[in-house]
Amino acid sequence: MVQVIKGTALTSIIGFVELEKAGTAITNATFHPFTVYGLVALIYFCLCYPIALCRGWLERRLNAAHLAH
Repeated sequence: MVQVIKGTALTSIIGFVELEKAGTAITNATFHPFTVYGLVALIYFCLCYPIALCRGWLERRLNAAHLAH
């Protein structure tokens, strides 16, 4: 699922390409690239990290169920 987010837009509104383009537009207006791209990275991390945690939990649960049978 993390690969889906990385490869496509999460919805038609939010995705990495959209975040990066918005970051570029804001950087061009504010001239603060480290702050803007830092926030873009944080937003992207906030999208991907919970999904990665859920994936790990789901894998452990499925492996435990598989070993029980």
